[in-house]
Amino acid sequence: MELRQLRCFEILAEELHFARTADRLGTTQSGVSRLIAGLETTLGGKLFNRAKRSSVSLTATGALFLPEARAILRQAERGETIGRRAARGEIGSLEIGFVASAAWDGTVSAMVRRYHEVAPGVEVRLREMETPRQLEEIATGRLDLGFLRARADYPVEVKVSLLQRDALHIALPEDHKLAAQAALRPVDLKGAKFIVPYFGEAAGFLVRIRTLGEAGGFTPEILAPVRDFLTVLTSVAAGLGVGLVPESAVNFRIPGTVLRPVEGVELVSELMLASRRAEASPTVRQFLALAGARV
Repeated sequence: MELRQLRCFEILAEELHFARTADRLGTTQSGVSRLIAGLETTLGGKLFNRAKRSSVSLTATGALFLPEARAILRQAERGETIGRRAARGEIGSLEIGFVASAAWDGTVSAMVRRYHEVAPGVEVRLREMETPRQLEEIATGRLDLGFLRARADYPVEVKVSLLQRDALHIALPEDHKLAAQAALRPVDLKGAKFIVPYFGEAAGFLVRIRTLGEAGGFTPEILAPVRDFLTVLTSVAAGLGVGLVPESAVNFRIPGTVLRPVEGVELVSELMLASRRAEASPTVRQFLALAGARV
C-alpha cells in the first residue's frame, strides 16, 4: 500500500469522478484507475461502485476505509513536516553546559536567548558544570555544547572556538591594605595567599598566578583548592586570602570583597564554545552558526 494510492483514493472519494480526480493529481484517468485497482488488490475488496463511467460511489468497504486512509495521509504529512523541520534544526533538543563565570556577564543567557528566538521549537537544557566535566561529557555524547574556559589541550573528539577574552582581576577583602589602590602591580601581591578553585589548573588560573609571581619576583603561596569561584570570593570576603577571578565576578556583589586590575602583566582567560568534532545534529550546527563558530 503506497501513499500515492491512498492520496488518489482520498481525492476520488471527494470528487466521485475519475476525470476531475485525474486533473487534481495531474495524471490520466487510466492512471487513476491503475492506482485504485492496485489499492483494491492490496486490501482484497472493492472501494468504489463504478457500474457506469460517470457514476461513482463508495462501497461499504470504501466508506469504512476512508477515515483510516485520511489518518495515514495526515500522519505521513506530519512526519514529513517534522522531518524537514528537524533537518533544518528547528525542532529537537540541546544539552548545553556552562561554567558559572560565563553566566556572570550574561554571555550564556544572551546567546541561548538569541538561538531560542530563531528556533523556538528546540528544547534547550542548561547545566552548570566545570570545564573538565564538560569536555568529558561532550566527548562521550552526553552534552551537545559547552561554554568553558580554555585549557592547554582537549579530547580528540572535541573542537573549540574562541568566544571572548575576559580580563582577570584580583579579589581582595575590602579591608585589605591594597584595597585602597585603584590598580595593583605584580610586586604588590608578594606575600599574598592565593585561593583557587580545584579546577584552576585545567582552566589556566594556576598558570596565570605563577605568571603574576614571576612578574612580581616572588613565588606565590597557593592554598588548598576550593570548589568554585563563588567559594573563592566567599573565602576572600572572610579574609582567608586573595583570588584571581574573571572581571565579571563583580556582578556577584559578594559583600566584603573588591576587585582590582593588575598593571604591567596581561591576565586574561579565554571563554570557548566546545562541541563534538564530527557533529551531525542540525540543532547543534545551527547554534554554532549563530554563535559565529566554525561548523
